[in-house]
Amino acid sequence: MPRFLQLLYQIWFTGLIAIAAVSGYIVYFILWMFRFMQKNMRVLPAAVICAFLTITGISLYYLYPVGPSCGNIEIIIEPGEPLESVAARMQHKGIIKSSMMLRVWMKLTGKDTRVKAGKCMFQKNEGIISASRKLLDARPVELSVTIREGLIIEQTAQAIAEVFHIDTAEFISLCRSDSFISRFSISSGTLEGYLFPDTYRFPENVDAASIISRMLDRFEEVYGSLDFSEEISSQYSMHEIVTMASIVEKEATLPEERPRIAGVFYNRLRLGYPLGADPTVRYLLRKFSGPLRVSELNTKSPYNTRKYPGLPPGPICSPGAGSLQAAVSPSDTRELYFVAKWDGTGAHDFSHTGAEHERKKRRIRRMNEQRKKGKK
Repeated sequence: MPRFLQLLYQIWFTGLIAIAAVSGYIVYFILWMFRFMQKNMRVLPAAVICAFLTITGISLYYLYPVGPSCGNIEIIIEPGEPLESVAARMQHKGIIKSSMMLRVWMKLTGKDTRVKAGKCMFQKNEGIISASRKLLDARPVELSVTIREGLIIEQTAQAIAEVFHIDTAEFISLCRSDSFISRFSISSGTLEGYLFPDTYRFPENVDAASIISRMLDRFEEVYGSLDFSEEISSQYSMHEIVTMASIVEKEATLPEERPRIAGVFYNRLRLGYPLGADPTVRYLLRKFSGPLRVSELNTKSPYNTRKYPGLPPGPICSPGAGSLQAAVSPSDTRELYFVAKWDGTGAHDFSHTGAEHERKKRRIRRMNEQRKKGKK
């Protein structure tokens, strides 16, 4: 028998048994009262009052809170879980006095088919009436996922799949689907760079399309709040700005250096110099660690900013708000070069000329070799 029919049978069968039992007691009580009345009419008022108080007491005991209500009790209703199972757990935790009475009440009030999966908060000795209302207001169970800055689409998909049951292949496919991307105000053949890094909360059963949509909405929200310099907003498109921000994201370690690094890259663009950014080559080769060989640095591709001038065709990762802000309001500098100090701080040394840059590189190399010798 299909699960749906089994569930329907269990609910109706339980309800019929409860109704039959209650009806039997009522008939028995009426017959008893009738016989009692025949024997002694003088005690009829007392009997009626006694019966009324008994029924009222039973109703209050089951339907309304009895005893101290204290502490929050969380109940998670799983998708497809029968009401019988939920009611049994509620009785076991002391929320209600009788799981059967809860099922009968919800059946009689037409609420038994309106219970949804999610999270409900109750109190001890809640009572059936209050508990039945809360069962109809279950909140979706949400999980959180944090997407850090600088991830590419595949890395983002993997991070999300570690928390939610999504198909990473579907996620990646949607990020490169023209028909899906056309729903948003993004002029790109891929969503690389636009999956905004942040902490998100989603229902446990969320799908890939909903996650991507939320991340794009967050991107548009952050991008629209940036403080643009007039020069950048007039000369560069959103796609070019996000591309620049993604390079800054991978080059900068210290937040305070982002605008300065962006200023260097814009200066090189104006002069027609190659950007000389290794992260674009790493993105091309999907080689995110280890040294780059000379042959790799000579790869023929517009993503090779070591070899070719101008911005690469698109972003190389998803930049955060800091790198986006640096890309739209870079530092006003004439510097054209920078090199990592390799002193453990993540800082860079900046230069105006190639000769100055080469001197600093040699000095940093010597200092780094001396540090290595000192550790031996």
